[in-house]
Amino acid sequence: MNILLTGATGFIGNAILRALLQQGHQVKACCRHPDSLLLDKPALTVLPIDYRQAFTPQHWLPHLTGIDAIVNCVGIIAESSDGTFDQLHRQTPIALFQAGAEIGVKKIVQISALGADENAETAYHLSKKAADDALRRLPLDWFLLQPSIVYGGRAQSSGLFHALAALPVHLLPDGGRQLLQPIPIDDVAAAVTCCLEPAVLGKKTLALVGPEPISYADWLQSLRRRLGKPPARRWPVSSRFSEAVAGLGKWLGEPVLSKDNIVMLNRGNAADPGPISELLGRPPRDMASQLFEKPASQAERWHAMLYFVKPLLCLSIAFVWLWSGITSLLFYPHELSYRLLADISITGIGAPLTLYGLAALDIVLGLTTLARFRPRELMLWQFCIVLGYSLAVAVCLPEFVFHPFGPLLKNLPFLICLVIYRQLEGEKP
Repeated sequence: MNILLTGATGFIGNAILRALLQQGHQVKACCRHPDSLLLDKPALTVLPIDYRQAFTPQHWLPHLTGIDAIVNCVGIIAESSDGTFDQLHRQTPIALFQAGAEIGVKKIVQISALGADENAETAYHLSKKAADDALRRLPLDWFLLQPSIVYGGRAQSSGLFHALAALPVHLLPDGGRQLLQPIPIDDVAAAVTCCLEPAVLGKKTLALVGPEPISYADWLQSLRRRLGKPPARRWPVSSRFSEAVAGLGKWLGEPVLSKDNIVMLNRGNAADPGPISELLGRPPRDMASQLFEKPASQAERWHAMLYFVKPLLCLSIAFVWLWSGITSLLFYPHELSYRLLADISITGIGAPLTLYGLAALDIVLGLTTLARFRPRELMLWQFCIVLGYSLAVAVCLPEFVFHPFGPLLKNLPFLICLVIYRQLEGEKP
């Protein structure tokens, strides 16, 4: 078949892309960043698409000529400058589905979400449900696949769950009794390829779940055991407290940690595995054999232990700049500052201009760090600034190099922190 696949560089979309190519399909892969695809196959055509702009059927029609089926995998876990739920979950998919129906596409497979139903509450679920309802009204074969938590090597949620599992105390909303039914990514990809078989009739909504549910508390403890750690202490907390803490996620640069996701967790994420077993011709693979019985790699253990270091680094770097600027302005005697400036030949009107200018610069750097404004470029500038004035002080005021408290040498670990944070900001989920 000739298939148009959206979200081809995402965790789920990329796994489906590889499964489709293995099945011998011709795939037109839509993605925002083609360089991230890392595939070069004769059966693969790459189509760069900005999904935020593709919200009318006319945008999609030229790309659907000769296409037999559409698989939509576009999805985000949190809104950002890259797109909103309404743009990426509702407007763009509906435009794509309508264009597919207009041009005569035979099948459409929509990767939705378990919980995108009449009881949906969050913006995430409601936006998915809006696209699902629009697809159900079209006169063609459609499949709505609603996965529970999907786990695998590149899953963004897996990183957070392993990091939470690595903590010595597990904060459990309502005791962690919520039921989850995680499914491996390979079974999600297999379900999509099955839906595209000519003999499989459409107009179906299928929950993609593992063979049996597991409580959230046991899920974390099992992941912790996989990391080679002893059982953690369980600490039940109220849902209101959990939502308040999770609400800090966006300020810490952690989109998976949000109030809405706590709401979705409390709702539960389990369903009957019978329909997917019938579709696959076998039961879905269990978590024990696919995950828990496979010891975590060293890279996974490091990632879990250092996961929350990234937001702490951001806060620490910002605090250093802010405290430096505020101290220079309000607490440290200006006379002593002027003496130091005089030692490097800055006197007269230049002394207060330098003092207040550098203090203001420190505060600006602290605030922009907290705002995570272009962090990679910002960290590079900070590195150059710290290195520059460290070298200048070392040359002009060598006594600070040999000072027993090492006030200048302490810039060395700070420089390394800047490098590490810049590298972490460059890593995309």
